[in-house]
Amino acid sequence: MSLGEKKIKLKHLAIAGFVCIAAFAGAYGMIEATNQSPFCGETCHEMDPMYVTWKHSNHKNVDCADCHEQPGFTGMVQSKMKGTKELFLHVTGNIPDPIKVHNTNEVNCYQCHQDKIKDAEIAGPRKDPHTAKHFENGMNCVTCHTGIVHNDAVNKTLPSRERCYTCHLDAMGSL
Repeated sequence: MSLGEKKIKLKHLAIAGFVCIAAFAGAYGMIEATNQSPFCGETCHEMDPMYVTWKHSNHKNVDCADCHEQPGFTGMVQSKMKGTKELFLHVTGNIPDPIKVHNTNEVNCYQCHQDKIKDAEIAGPRKDPHTAKHFENGMNCVTCHTGIVHNDAVNKTLPSRERCYTCHLDAMGSL
């Protein structure tokens, strides 16, 4: 192999390295940009109602991705794949009406509110509903806190005892 051939191979290797670094930096920048709430609310007009209610809520300092993206690499990849599909629907004008923002099982409240899951023996006497038993039975935060963040009428209020009656009518009658 001649010196000229080595220079060409080294040149191609250097170019490939720079391309990889640029692609990685670009992907990282896109991931960071799409994790910011203004990207959701100010980029797609379909998200305007959710963005406005979020800005008025007690969660206005929490980015959309913090709630709507499961933690970890797998959650991030799933979220970006879903976002790519939503971008395609936006560009092609095939947005469902009404737009389905998320499935209630895709809301990630536990990242910040882990302390809300309490031991039944402690929570029971205090009538605190945040026991592990509710979560073990397939409930999640939005089972009771429906509309939190994206419904101005309820996003700053706690669920009433009426909400408990939907499952505990017999038990609640004796309290």
